[in-house]
Amino acid sequence: MIAFQNYAIEIFALLVIILLSYIDIKKREFPAVLTSGLLFVVALTKFGNIEFALLSFVLAWFLMEADFFGGVADLKIIVIIGFFITQMGEFFLMTILILIYGVIYKILMVKLIKQKEETAFIPVLLAVYLTVQIIPFV
Repeated sequence: MIAFQNYAIEIFALLVIILLSYIDIKKREFPAVLTSGLLFVVALTKFGNIEFALLSFVLAWFLMEADFFGGVADLKIIVIIGFFITQMGEFFLMTILILIYGVIYKILMVKLIKQKEETAFIPVLLAVYLTVQIIPFV
């Protein structure tokens, strides 16, 4: 039963992040209660991984200060992903993926699509979340 609960929260988080990605692409903003609510639920159910969530928060804060992404919602999503991390190697993988996927995404948005305004960054974090979840099974 506990294994199902772990997968249930991961599937729930995945579905919410997919929804947030769609809303972010379409409207560039959404109610903060969605990200805050998901963060609260994940924090309650994955509290045992708080150290990786805190490391993720520090990483996200640094990236936000460096203007790598633009919003608090992105920071919350990175912390949410951090709650699903169980080993330092996964944390390093997440960090590298955020940087690689983020740079590629920004280059594609600016060079190919010629987008000048703020780009939706949550789809990048969705790709990072999926990759971090899939890699251990490969």
